Amino acid sequence: MKNMENLRTRKVKVNVKGSLIEYDEYYLVDENGEEIFNRKIEIENDQRLYDIYKKQKNLLTNLEIKKIRKKYGLTQKEYALVIGLGEVTIHRLEKGSIQTEAVDSIMRLSNDPDNMYFLLMQNRKNISESLYNNLSKRIKELQNLKKHVLVDINKFDLDTLVFKEESALNIAQNIINIYNAKVDDLVNNYGIIPEYITNLKLQKLLYFVQAICLKIFDKKAFPEKILAWSYGPVVNEVYQQYKHNHSGKINSELSVKKISSGLYKIIEEVVNCYGAMEANKLIDFTHEEDPWIKTEINEEIDIDLIKNYFNKVYDN
Repeated sequence: MKNMENLRTRKVKVNVKGSLIEYDEYYLVDENGEEIFNRKIEIENDQRLYDIYKKQKNLLTNLEIKKIRKKYGLTQKEYALVIGLGEVTIHRLEKGSIQTEAVDSIMRLSNDPDNMYFLLMQNRKNISESLYNNLSKRIKELQNLKKHVLVDINKFDLDTLVFKEESALNIAQNIINIYNAKVDDLVNNYGIIPEYITNLKLQKLLYFVQAICLKIFDKKAFPEKILAWSYGPVVNEVYQQYKHNHSGKINSELSVKKISSGLYKIIEEVVNCYGAMEANKLIDFTHEEDPWIKTEINEEIDIDLIKNYFNKVYDN
C-alpha cells in the first residue's frame, strides 16, 4: 500500500471459509489516535486477505486471473464467455471474490493456449464472429511461442551463479567441447551415434546462448554482432574461424578459456535442449522467430529484438 499519513498495521486473525488466517491489517487513525473508517483501506485489506486464503488453497489470485485474461487481450466479459462462465464472474473474481475449485480449474486450463483453443471451440456459439477470429489469431501466436520454450529457466539460481560476458569465440569453443563430450558419452555408453557439432549447428546454439542469457541474466553473452543470414542467425567472427570445416564435424578444442558459472550453465542447458534438435530443424526454428523475420538479410539483428522476443516466449 502506498504511504498514507496516520496509516498503521496490526496483526489480526480472521476466519475465511473455515480457515483461520493471520495477516497484517491496515487501519487509519485521526490526529488523536482514534481509528477511523476508510473504504479503500478496507477493500485492500479484504483483497490481501482473500489472496492469502487463495494461495493456501492453491487457487489463482485476482492478479493471476487478470494476467491470464490479459494474455489473450480479452475484456472480463469476453474471457468469461469464452471459457463458459457467467458474464460478471471474472469481474467479481478480479475484485477479490473467491472462486470454487471447479471455476479455478477452468481458468488454469485456459492459461495453456492449446486448452484455450478447445474452450473457444466449445463456447463458440456464445461469442461474436469478430471475437472468434481475433482470439483464434492470438491463440495461434501463443501456441507458436509455446513451441519455442525449450529451456527450463527455473533451474537457474541467480543468487549462486556468477555471470560474465565473454567473446563469441570463447563461448563457441566451450559449446563445441560440451556438445562433443555429450556425443562421446552417447557413443561410448549407449551405442548411439548422433552427429558431432558442425558450423551450422554451432551458429544456432551460439544464437540461443545469447538469447537465453538476455532472458535470464538480462545481459549479453558476447558483444559481437549477430547477422541475419539466409540460414538463420550467424556470428561472422565465429563463422570465419570454422568455415574451413564446411558442413563437416568440428573437433573439440584442446584448450578453452574457463568461463563464469552462469554462462557455463546457460551453454549446458542450450546444448541439452536445442542441441538435441537436428541442424535443419534449428534453422526452421530461427526462421519462425521475430528476430530473424524482422531483420533484412545480411543485416545485424538488433539485440533488443532478441531480448524482447525471448522475454515474450518465456513469459507467456
